Amino acid sequence: MAGRALKSAQTDGDLRRTILEAARRRFVRFGPRKTTMDEIAREAGCSRATVYAHFRDKEDLYASLLQADAVVFIGEAEAILGSKDGARTKIRRIVEITRATYARNRVLGLAVSRNDEMTLDGVAHAFTREQEWRVIDLLKRVLEEGVAEGTLRKIDPERIAYLMFHLGSVLVERETAGVGDYPFDEIVDLMDDLFARGIRKPTSRRK
Repeated sequence: MAGRALKSAQTDGDLRRTILEAARRRFVRFGPRKTTMDEIAREAGCSRATVYAHFRDKEDLYASLLQADAVVFIGEAEAILGSKDGARTKIRRIVEITRATYARNRVLGLAVSRNDEMTLDGVAHAFTREQEWRVIDLLKRVLEEGVAEGTLRKIDPERIAYLMFHLGSVLVERETAGVGDYPFDEIVDLMDDLFARGIRKPTSRRK
């Protein structure tokens, strides 16, 4: 009996993922506004009732897809925090993984693009605000680590992380939208240098 319940749970999980991936394909091609639950059901190869058994409505499905993708992204970023790299390298890697994620993941990229035709604005706005603070918290933890290890001077980690996030997010958004004015690596190098000079703990000079 327990084995049957476990198999059923696994099947439900697989079906949920199938529905999410079907929704992803429709959302990327047509946008969530113009996509119906019936179309998602057909794309997933299941009934409309099955889709509603897993998601309350289209807004719930869209939010669930965004959150599922965010979990993957945050997991990759968390792995960077666990590395033995210094604070500056970790910050650079978080920027790079953010760029790579939004470049390859059209659902996340469109959610932050403020394109009304390709998002459900209320859901996307709530998600992006939550995602902002997740990334800011990651950056804050890296900065706190740098202060603790003595490579960064005493700063306000949360506000510096806030500044870093919003500057970096503009660069990532412009790059993934194909409207960057300078090569991405070049401009990130410059940002890295400016922040490093501003927050790096100065070394004492011998007279």
